[in-house]
Amino acid sequence: MQIAANIMVILVALEHFFILWLEMFNADSDMAAQAFGVPRKLLQMPEVQTLFKNQGLYNGFLAVGLIFAIWVVPAAAAGGVTMFFLACILVAAVYGSATASKQIIVVQGLPALIAFILVYLA
Repeated sequence: MQIAANIMVILVALEHFFILWLEMFNADSDMAAQAFGVPRKLLQMPEVQTLFKNQGLYNGFLAVGLIFAIWVVPAAAAGGVTMFFLACILVAAVYGSATASKQIIVVQGLPALIAFILVYLA
């Protein structure tokens, strides 16, 4: 069970590293316009670029937190720290789904929920 939990946590971290890349370094691309459901012209505005870079940075912190939790934190505390970062992702997914796009709950929330359950059971 621990191996499955760690694999799922790593997948969630990789997803958030991808989001970091998309928001910080590729936010004005066609891929980003499609992913976020907004016109590319909007994504090219400097103010929007700044907002996306900030969001990307937060996603990067979540990803690093998950990696830190499973590889650096002592085993006795790793589960709790991992669940904390997964809970942060779940809260962000619920909020994002309520305010931005219903897809967020599935794309970001569901993997985090599965990982959370696996970590809890491990």
